[in-house]
Formats: sequence, C-alpha cells, structure tokens
Amino acid sequence: MKTLKIILGVFLISALSASVGFGKTYKTGTGGPTGNYFGMTNDIISYCVEEDAADTIEAINTNGSLENCTGLTNKKFSMAIVQEDVLQFMSKKMPNKVNQNRIKVISGLHLETAHLLVPFGYQPENQSKGFWAGLKSKFSDEKPITLSMSILKGQKVVSTGGSVVSLKALNYFLNLGMKVVEMKSMDEVLKVRKYPVFLVGGQPYAPVEKLLDTNAFTLVSIDYDKIKAQAPFYLKSTANYKVKGKIKSVSTFAVRALIVGKSFRRASKNKFMSELSQCITESLPDLADDSDTNANWETVFELENDGAQSGWSYFPLPEK
Repeated sequence: MKTLKIILGVFLISALSASVGFGKTYKTGTGGPTGNYFGMTNDIISYCVEEDAADTIEAINTNGSLENCTGLTNKKFSMAIVQEDVLQFMSKKMPNKVNQNRIKVISGLHLETAHLLVPFGYQPENQSKGFWAGLKSKFSDEKPITLSMSILKGQKVVSTGGSVVSLKALNYFLNLGMKVVEMKSMDEVLKVRKYPVFLVGGQPYAPVEKLLDTNAFTLVSIDYDKIKAQAPFYLKSTANYKVKGKIKSVSTFAVRALIVGKSFRRASKNKFMSELSQCITESLPDLADDSDTNANWETVFELENDGAQSGWSYFPLPEK
C-alpha cells in the first residue's frame, strides 16, 4: 500500500507539473520601489508575461546598476537593468564575469542625463584663477559655461548614490585622475559646497533641482565631443532646468539604461530572453501610448525608432 501511495504521489506531481507548467522565475534586479527601473520592469511583466505562463519575471528592489550588475555575476539575478557605463566599467574590472558572451542586452531603455554642478567661487587646486574668476552667478545664469571634463583632472568631485559608480566609470574611461568624494546622502552634499558635484539621473532630477535652489551652484555645459572618442557609449544630450524663474539649457551627455540577461552557450537556454526581447520591441508603441505605464517608454520608443543601438551585444531574436 505504501508503494502504491508513493507511485500515485509521483504521478500526481507529474500531472500537476504538466498542467501548471512549473517553469522558471527570472529574478530581475531593478531599483527602488518608486523608481523608473522597478516601474518599467513591471510594465514589461504586464505586457510580455501571461498570467498563466510557465516562465515568469519577478522585479526585485535594489540600490541600482552596480548591485544589479554584481547580482548577475553571483547568480542572484537572471536579468537586471544596468546603465551602460556601469556595464562597460565592470567589464574592465571583472572581465571574466562581465563580458559580451556572458551578459547580453534584451532591450535598450531610456537615457540617464549627466549633470555637472560647480559651486560659485570654486577654485581648482593647482590651477590659475583666470577662468574660474569669471564664474559669477549672473554671468553663468545667462550664458552657460561649457567645460571640457579635462579641466577637472586631478580635482575632488562629489557624488552620491548610484551616481558614484558613474563618476568612477567616467574617471576611468577619460583617465582624469579625479578624487571621487562619495557622500552618503544629498543632505551631506548640500552641506559641502566647496567642490563640483556630478549626478546622473532622468531629468528633471530632484537632487539637481535641490542644488540649484541653493543658489550656490551653477549647472555647466559639458563638451561632449571631447568625451565620445574615448567613451562612445555616452550619448549627446541637453539638460533643461528652471533657474531663478528662467529655463536654463546646457549641453551635456547621457548614458542609456539597458535591460540585460545572463547568456548561455546553449541557444535553448536563451530562448526566454530572445522572446522577451522580441515582445518588448513589438510592444513599444503601446508601452509608449499607455497612460498606465512609465513615462520613459515614450523616449525608448523614439530612440529605437531612430535606430539607436547599444555597443554591447544583444540576444538574437527568435527564428521564425
């Protein structure tokens, strides 16, 4: 009788597995619970994962790109949203674990804008006062100053949160030798007004608005042409903010967020990623128009429509 019960139990489990599907849950590193990464991942789930599907996606809250990229290497995540500069930077630091054979792009997402804010009266160490003496509030508000990032070579530059790793990546790829000063919070950044501040985020970015509201910093234009030769994955962009009641526009650069996944040698293991890539591509017009989805999908649709492609390798689309 005991043997019969075991056989029946095995049979029932097998039958249940066949009917329910018992597929894989693809844990996906995103960001904070109120952030774009988490929201866009749930939009993808809504559009590309059927309720009764065997394979599902689970959006996991994280601290952002660095944790997500690391999570792909230690089997914590199957997929993640990562800024391309972080991906490129980690590939230099951990080439055996982060490379274009082991991690591939499922879809390009939105742009994250780079912001460089310089305190009024700032004087770099060991540099002449000529240029910086002209950094006056009225002048800077009316005529944005355009800087080459090389002017910050060897200088202390402040950052916080996920922007820190982006600053380290920029420092590495442009060989600037900057001294990255990591602050624990924006409150600390607001207290220290001696050094330039570098922040990366979708504009309008609240931390940038906070700094501008102090009237202690100016948002400067960045010479993109001096950057693209050394780091072509950065893209030309513009930042627009209200300063003293007027819109101030500065030229700058941006980096694209990507949803990426672990890649395997066996094509069958990558089937889900390829099908997901195709679904996102086909769903972009609706994701952009849907009032219930993240507003950044409109930007993603425009970028893809213009043929924008990451320099990182992609999962191949399913064969028809």
